[in-house]
Amino acid sequence: MKTFCAYCLVMIAYYLHPTVNCSMYYNATKPNNEWWSNTILYQVYPKSFKDSNKDGIGDLKGITQKLDHFVDLGIETLWVGPFFKSPMYDMGYDVEDFKMIDPIFGTMSDLEELVFEMNKRNLKLIIDLIPNHSSDRCEWFQKSIKQEGKYKDYYIWRNATNQDELGNSSVTPKPPNNWLSIFGGSAWKWNEERKQFYFHQFSNEQPDFDMRNPDVKQQILDVMEFWMDKGVSGFRFDAVKFLYENSSLPDEPLKPGMSNSSEYIELNHIYTTDQPEVIDIVKEWRAFMDNYTKTKNISVSSLLASESYTRQDILMQYYGNSSNPGAQIPFNLALVRLPKNDNIVESIDNIIKNWLIDLPENMVANWVMENHDNLRLSSKFGAETVPMFTALKLALPGIEVTYYGSEIGMEDNMYLRPEQVTDNNLAGGPKGSRPRDYERCPMQWDDSINGGFTEEKKPWLPVNPNYYKMNVEAQKKIPTSNYNFYKKMSQLRKTDTLKNGDLQTYNITKSIYILKRSLLDHESYIVVINFGSESETVILSNAIRNLKDELFVYLGSENSAYIPGNIVSTVSSTGHPLQLRPQSVVVLTDKYIEPESPRNSASYSTETSTKLTRLLCVFILARLIL
Repeated sequence: MKTFCAYCLVMIAYYLHPTVNCSMYYNATKPNNEWWSNTILYQVYPKSFKDSNKDGIGDLKGITQKLDHFVDLGIETLWVGPFFKSPMYDMGYDVEDFKMIDPIFGTMSDLEELVFEMNKRNLKLIIDLIPNHSSDRCEWFQKSIKQEGKYKDYYIWRNATNQDELGNSSVTPKPPNNWLSIFGGSAWKWNEERKQFYFHQFSNEQPDFDMRNPDVKQQILDVMEFWMDKGVSGFRFDAVKFLYENSSLPDEPLKPGMSNSSEYIELNHIYTTDQPEVIDIVKEWRAFMDNYTKTKNISVSSLLASESYTRQDILMQYYGNSSNPGAQIPFNLALVRLPKNDNIVESIDNIIKNWLIDLPENMVANWVMENHDNLRLSSKFGAETVPMFTALKLALPGIEVTYYGSEIGMEDNMYLRPEQVTDNNLAGGPKGSRPRDYERCPMQWDDSINGGFTEEKKPWLPVNPNYYKMNVEAQKKIPTSNYNFYKKMSQLRKTDTLKNGDLQTYNITKSIYILKRSLLDHESYIVVINFGSESETVILSNAIRNLKDELFVYLGSENSAYIPGNIVSTVSSTGHPLQLRPQSVVVLTDKYIEPESPRNSASYSTETSTKLTRLLCVFILARLIL
């Protein structure tokens, strides 16, 4: 009895709780009407998207065949991973020829056809560009080995520390310093022909350019112009923080508490990453791209995205300012690294809050949750969380980056046998925990062989065995599927409220997270997410001020028991308050939503249960007092 009475007192305190202040208020004071300012940037991993020629590998024609998929989803911008000629040691991020398409992806005419068909659908194309390094098979590197002309210093070459002793055949060349590769081992590789070491931050097969060489900088601009001439609308620059190194080559110190100087993760990389020149060259690229569109009389601006896993204060410098702009999208990768812990609501709220607080004036936020180097959300947090994260990322202001397949909740394929693994490089060196193949497996289009990705018996990577039920065509037919949830959230982003509205977030418990988007003289939208493992009753008026007594359900996850048009009470004294099942989400609005069908029984049972609980509490308290 004492336990039950305590519960009653807690319930009464909850109902009488004063309005909770929001954890953050973000005022979108100046609308940005650039084409990219509210876009969804959809990442296509070309090897895994769609195979058109039955060789088991995705290609450019395959992307062209599936362009209507993006139109249906309301996606406007495609970011296509590297398709340049490459030995594929690092899956295309080791470029042999920056102006040639690798035959496994098709031909230049295939690229031109892709751009033509995208233009017909008002879609924009962004491509990967890798300015930090090339393949060791690149003609420029081969000429650099031979010290031919301007190519002599295209890459970072240094003598061995014991260069004077190398006349003795028994002497092993010693590298210039202790710098390490992120893929493991020394970042210096001895070249017997040139009798020098070359520097590589990634694999031995990926020598770093010397970006302080003006010829190299011009070469990158030439590559950019070449692809912009082909109709590309912008670039995502890869591995930007590695572009420059300290030219004095000092040893890098150990991190505090570390003891092994041969492990990349234990060194403090103050001389090989985030050098001051990085910010300058990003601004130079932006100036070049802006000048290109101006001189070519192109009516839409080009887009510069940069990838760098680095500190947020440095990323904010990538934006530049109004007089000297930099990247429109310095990738915000904090949510990619979201930890799986008991404080997930607090972690998410801090990431969102910190980015928007630090955002320079008149710049646009961006949000990345998945990519080709990290676990998919469905595998990291569970399949039920897919709509929750979809609602979260698509309700936030600014640019959202969607990794292919997340619109259906694709999961990592962890069923690969050792001989099926193609990824040679484990980020972090030999202690890397898994191959990146898991999150790069083929797109699941339908329930035919290999998920409709290819008619070849063996694709380059096996399709996840769940493709028979988890695929685009199957989910299109189910109103409550991940696909249709994503589609409706994408449609919501077209509203003035989500384009230009303010954001308020409410971190009210360890389980419940709320986002409110509002705009003067327009409807408001409220996203309520239950990250917890138990059902939660949420009295919205206790958290959010100035709400109407009743709101309409715009959208609910399949497991929420809510459908569009359901009515939810925001106050404790009347109606049916919001009851959220574990790991579910609803999107509410003060705009009338016509019910899709008669209000489901769950809403009524919620109301009835709530009334009975209140009556019981009052009855017990009355007995105690008397």
